[in-house]
Amino acid sequence: MRAAIPMDAVVRTMRRARADVVASPDGDAISSDGGLIPFAPLARVLGQGDGSRATRDMFSAVVISASGRKAAVGVDRLLEGTTVLVRAFPALAPVDAIVAGVSIDAEGRPQPVLDAERLVDAVRRAERAPARPSSPRNPILVVDDSLTTRMLEQSILESAGYAVELATSGEEALEKARGQRYGLFLVDVEMPGMTGFELLERFQSDPDLRTIPSILVTSRNTPEDRRRGAESGARAYVVKSEFDQVDLLRRIGSLMS
Repeated sequence: MRAAIPMDAVVRTMRRARADVVASPDGDAISSDGGLIPFAPLARVLGQGDGSRATRDMFSAVVISASGRKAAVGVDRLLEGTTVLVRAFPALAPVDAIVAGVSIDAEGRPQPVLDAERLVDAVRRAERAPARPSSPRNPILVVDDSLTTRMLEQSILESAGYAVELATSGEEALEKARGQRYGLFLVDVEMPGMTGFELLERFQSDPDLRTIPSILVTSRNTPEDRRRGAESGARAYVVKSEFDQVDLLRRIGSLMS
């Protein structure tokens, strides 16, 4: 996944060896300006794997600064500096707080723009993300009528090593689920036509589909909605305003193990 970091927060870029990453009392760090600064692979910070690709024998690192604090993120490679138009996400889109907005590239693909302040915070508290799946698994079916949400969830899951297929409605999801075996359903609630609740109820009535775990991702957060989700067969209920990529991947890893 490509991501943009504001240029005014970038102190420098550098090449480092894996041996340059040291374990400090507060976590991983690398040397810069004669001292140690917190370090984490960007993939790990974004909850998209353990970042092993960004800490091979040699890797690129970006040192950033915000409010007088520094941190470094490891990346697969550095691309060009450019000017982008940053757009706000739709209200309650399932996006981690570290993402300030999105830009659209020439091919029409969304590219997250990261918030420097929150990126520094995230590096300083980074934990090892769930390991990438080591063996082939059935794909995850993402069901959402929002193009932006579908692409964001697809990016998160594919970066974590999962195969992903997409459906834009409950009706399309039901048709796909009857024609192929999936490992998990990630379903929005509010969709035109069949709602996510109704889709999960249809899954539960099908002997071949009821054993496949489903997760609801929604902006609805009332006790009645949560109860309806549990009654419809959802194994987890994720509220978009509380979205956490690492927590989502942990839930998925547990349900698909």
